[in-house]
Amino acid sequence: MSGDIVLDTRTGERGSFADWVKAFDDNWAAPRENLERILGLLSEDVVLKAPTRPPMSRGRAAGRRAFQAAFAGFPDLTGKTKRWAASGEVLFIEMTFTATVGGRKLSWDNIDRFLFRNGEAIERIAFFQDSTIVFRTARRNPRGWLQLVRLSLGK
Repeated sequence: MSGDIVLDTRTGERGSFADWVKAFDDNWAAPRENLERILGLLSEDVVLKAPTRPPMSRGRAAGRRAFQAAFAGFPDLTGKTKRWAASGEVLFIEMTFTATVGGRKLSWDNIDRFLFRNGEAIERIAFFQDSTIVFRTARRNPRGWLQLVRLSLGK
C-alpha cells in the first residue's frame, strides 16, 4: 500500500505515505494559501472529525467551510509535522499548530489519524492534547473574544 497513496485526488497523482506527509506538511506551512492543495489530499467524500468542530463534517465542501472558519478566527494559523507513522491503511501525524490567540502566540499539539481506502484519505480524526487551551486563552482578552466570534461565524 505504501507506494499506492493518492497525493492529489484532483489529478490522481500517487506516491508513498512519506510523499503524502511531506505534501501535508508543506501545505500546512501556509494553509490559507494552500487550502485547495490540502483538500486535494482528501477524498471527495472525506469524513472530518475534530474536538473543536461539530461532531462530523462530510465532504471537501464541508472541510473547506471548516478550514475557512478556522482561518477567519486565526488568520496566521500554521501547522508543523513533528513525526508520523503508518500501518496498513492508517496514518498518524503528530503536529504542532501555532496561531496568535488573544494577542499572543500560542502553540498546541495535535495528532491526526487518517484512514485510507484504495489509497485515498477517507477519514480524519483530530486528537488535541488539550482542546480547551485555545478557547481559554482567547476568552482572557477582548481581542480573543473577536477571534472566537469569527471562528464560530466563519467570517
